[in-house]
Amino acid sequence: MCVLSSERLGHKCSSDSTYKKVMKNYKTMWILSIVAALLAISVALQNYTVNQYVRAILKLTAMQLIDLNNFKNLLHDSCLVHKKIPERELTESDCYSCESIDQVDVVYKPEDVLESYADLNWPVAFQSNVKTNVTVEDIALAFLIGDLLPCDYESNLKIDPLRAIEMKYGWFMHWRNCGDIQGKIMRALYRPDSFLSISSETWTIMSFKYKTFHYKQINMYYDSRVAVSQISGTFNYRLVPKNPCTEICYHLDGRLETYHTLIFENFIWDFQYLPLNNSINSIAIIYYLD
Repeated sequence: MCVLSSERLGHKCSSDSTYKKVMKNYKTMWILSIVAALLAISVALQNYTVNQYVRAILKLTAMQLIDLNNFKNLLHDSCLVHKKIPERELTESDCYSCESIDQVDVVYKPEDVLESYADLNWPVAFQSNVKTNVTVEDIALAFLIGDLLPCDYESNLKIDPLRAIEMKYGWFMHWRNCGDIQGKIMRALYRPDSFLSISSETWTIMSFKYKTFHYKQINMYYDSRVAVSQISGTFNYRLVPKNPCTEICYHLDGRLETYHTLIFENFIWDFQYLPLNNSINSIAIIYYLD
């Protein structure tokens, strides 16, 4: 409180009152300006172009402030927060679905019975209605060109795969198409039956005049239903029960002719194939369904 006991004190009190009034008006104007600016920004951000420009500026600003060297190890990660999914374990009770079968059924109207076989976890084969003219040359030019070989590539010939295909000697090769781009290329080359869908990750098997008695195993990385579609030629196959079903279930042997498809549960069975000494090229595609 000001006491007007003298001219000097009266002048000081008058100055303090004026200062406080000015500061109050300044604060009021400042608050109103902030509110107006926020309203203007809110309205402007409703415009798509302005919104995109603002987001771009914020990202560039963040990139300048953050040390990106600490994040280089995340470049090829599919997610930033890792949560380990518990692995599904095969138990003896799972083997009850395969202990009573000693062969793979071949059905003629697969779209009507596939779900029943899936419910029983039984493998099944059928003749596909899809016909294709894809050749080993088409697949080789799509997947085997470049300095790097595909994922999990295996062959009896340790040379350029394109040269191997041109040779008249016997050969076999299989590999995993492990990228999204390879998945799109495969879907462009081959479309399965309408009631099936080809996955982004696939395996390709090819051979020509390769005589052997040794089955080649495909080590697939997914525990789900798997389809093997024979595009051309012939392969023998063998489904081998996994542990602990090895002492309970039979090995199932069969043959995939051109345009035949085999479906089985990879959680229970390992898949092996046997190249045959055929005079025509053999091609098969493996893809998972679930």
